[in-house]
Amino acid sequence: MNARCAVIVLNFNGEHLLPACLDSLSCGRGGRYDVVVADNGSGDGSLELLKNSYPWVRVIDIGRNRGFSVAYNIALRDVIARGDEYALLLNNDTYVAPDFVEEMLRAVEAEPTMGAVSPKIYFAHDPSLFWYAGGDVSLWTGTARHRGWKTVDRGQFDLRRDITLATGCAMLVRCSALRDVGLLDEQFWAYLEDVEWSLRFLKSGYRLGFAPKARVWHCCGATWVGSLGHGSQAKRQYLSTRNMLLLARKHVRWFQLPSYFAGFFLNHIAFYTALRLWRGDFEAIGAIYKGLWDGLRMCLAIERWRPAGGGGGGNESQA
Repeated sequence: MNARCAVIVLNFNGEHLLPACLDSLSCGRGGRYDVVVADNGSGDGSLELLKNSYPWVRVIDIGRNRGFSVAYNIALRDVIARGDEYALLLNNDTYVAPDFVEEMLRAVEAEPTMGAVSPKIYFAHDPSLFWYAGGDVSLWTGTARHRGWKTVDRGQFDLRRDITLATGCAMLVRCSALRDVGLLDEQFWAYLEDVEWSLRFLKSGYRLGFAPKARVWHCCGATWVGSLGHGSQAKRQYLSTRNMLLLARKHVRWFQLPSYFAGFFLNHIAFYTALRLWRGDFEAIGAIYKGLWDGLRMCLAIERWRPAGGGGGGNESQA
């Protein structure tokens, strides 16, 4: 398998996470793919660790925490400009099987209309339990779910199949497809950016696939805690609320709006308001309603970036 591929690991203050992730990638590397760490302004010694212990990793120092979407887009432009055919987005709080990249490439190359694939993902604390075995998103109910969540792997998800939600935790994308699909929506910053991207892949005529022979183990929540902070869940609640509304405004058809918003208000607004009230996180309650207000009034960004030929370009958006 001679396809040019770059694995992009997004990092923010993940010095304690990077060794397990990068060591697992080095086991199967053998010069067959590049590994890139996009560092979102870490201040915990991550850059020193990479320089001293992982000289084979190419580092893109972003300088400050610019969120998931912007950081990944910076790295995607870089690998496309270098002529890579595939880019594999991977969280830093994961470790992978030795044949992980090869199995992901095998799955995407089996079908030329396959735009992106995601693997089997297990909980690191209990390697027999699924975190993700494919995913589905419904614009009728406003829900995105992981197949197999917290079930034991008994071979029930061993077949390749199409999905409607590829997870940003581990996602291999075909770079040529990005001419039609575009990069991640930078307005989302973090949370639901993979859902929105999955919908654009499907709307552009590409399929999304599940690669059951590719395996990842996920230290669930470690990346979110590092990026969004400890204590109050305010930032997480703000982004999730706002982005669900941005997602609806971009992709939900008029006849889906009643059921989408019924699900949104019942399963998100009402549920999380009650949960944060019960836990006494009043800052997060305020963030929910600020996200609701901003999601309704913000101008949608106009994404203009498309790669030309084998090179990269600039992702310019305006309100």
